[in-house]
Amino acid sequence: MSSPSVRSNWFFVILLVAALIFVLLGRLPGWPGFATITRTGYTWAVLLGGVALLLGVVNVLWLHIRRIAHGQRDWGLSLVLVAVLVAVATSGLLSPAGAASPLLEWVFDAVIAPGQAALFALLVFFMAAAAYQYLRIGRRGGTWLLAGFLAILAAQTPFVAAWLPPGGADAVNWFLNAPVMAALRGVLLGGSLALLIVGLRLLLGRP
Repeated sequence: MSSPSVRSNWFFVILLVAALIFVLLGRLPGWPGFATITRTGYTWAVLLGGVALLLGVVNVLWLHIRRIAHGQRDWGLSLVLVAVLVAVATSGLLSPAGAASPLLEWVFDAVIAPGQAALFALLVFFMAAAAYQYLRIGRRGGTWLLAGFLAILAAQTPFVAAWLPPGGADAVNWFLNAPVMAALRGVLLGGSLALLIVGLRLLLGRP
């Protein structure tokens, strides 16, 4: 006799498979009824996502408050996080402008946007380190990978693009929009299927 946890996992598996079938049928042009059900499901998913995000914020806030109360390591950083979270949330909730309040706009423009720019700038160094490690000329195929990487990178810079022939820019755009995008979609599809399989294995109790 199966345990309640196994029966519960099978229920979630059946629910997941049914949701996938409804989503796929909603994409077909000859099934307008399923499209309505799919849109309703998307609305529910957005609502559940908002509730989950709110619970996550409350959980993070509670964990850092406990760290401050117990004087654990790096409690000062937790204090800064809690203070900023409370200040920003209070500004958004009490201001008539809501998300467009001056404090929120300042936080996004003066803190979040520069932080994101700094992180993206660091990607250049990470990419250079990855190219040095995995695109070495001595490795099999490394020469072609490195040459293609440098060619596409150089062709997208304004200085080099200005010297390209009339058909050069079109060739680069075609290469990015056709083969590269096809490979990227294949990687994303493979990653999604792998994530789905891992989730099903966990639900079935087979890690």
